[in-house]
Amino acid sequence: MEKHMSHLRMQTLIQTAPMLRCPLCGGSLHEAGTALACETGHAFSLSSRGYADFVPGKQGGMYDVTLFEARQRVLNGPFYDPMLEQTRALMEKYAPSGPVLDAGCGEGTFLKRLCPQRRPALGIDLSRAGIRLAAKGGNDYGWLTGDLTRLPIKDGTVNCLLNILSPAEYPEFTRVLEPKGILIKVIPGEHYLQELRGLAREQLQKDTYSNRAVMERFESRFKLLEQREVVACFPLPEEIREDFIRMTPLMHHVDRSRLDIQALEHITIHLHILCGRPEK
Repeated sequence: MEKHMSHLRMQTLIQTAPMLRCPLCGGSLHEAGTALACETGHAFSLSSRGYADFVPGKQGGMYDVTLFEARQRVLNGPFYDPMLEQTRALMEKYAPSGPVLDAGCGEGTFLKRLCPQRRPALGIDLSRAGIRLAAKGGNDYGWLTGDLTRLPIKDGTVNCLLNILSPAEYPEFTRVLEPKGILIKVIPGEHYLQELRGLAREQLQKDTYSNRAVMERFESRFKLLEQREVVACFPLPEEIREDFIRMTPLMHHVDRSRLDIQALEHITIHLHILCGRPEK
């Protein structure tokens, strides 16, 4: 059974090759045993776990599997449903078909929830821990480890690029998008996870947040087609409180032993969804 599953995973990865290019020289990639290789000899392994590895050596991101497992549990709950509903509506309105790329996909939960498997969909993240979790169990998505500053994706092949709560690399995003392709970027609003900020106020350099600079940078690179805002406050069951703290980089350097986690009874999800096309 495992051997059969590994074969299916490998075939799924190989099917993504027409969209891929060598991140080192830009050449096309072809199947070469258990790797994808370009004509100049650069080769990138196809893992039996279900992903193509474009990250050199032992690099692999700064976050471990514990963060991504916590994130997976949180994102499969109701907390991000309003954002997903609005994002899905924008996809259906501006990019109803064609390949989707989730840049900075982490463990892949958002891509799986947003993109049915009837259309080509790739997820890429620097973290092997995140991508391994995304590919776990077998599925029809193409999972890649790679650097957003050097995407292993051919020019003009992506119809809808998702960049959800992740850093952007606008020159690369512009390069890989089709002429009429769109970028949907989701960024925190000023009240996002404000309860966590309040809980760890004494340990944070800033206990407030402004997204003005991020929005201005987006609008300097992309023509804004539409912007939507989501604000919702959810009761926070005790069993998920630790996961919220584990999953967000905001709390990465916080001493959790100093936090009164039992006081965390609600959580605010405040997000801005920006949809645009490149200013080419």
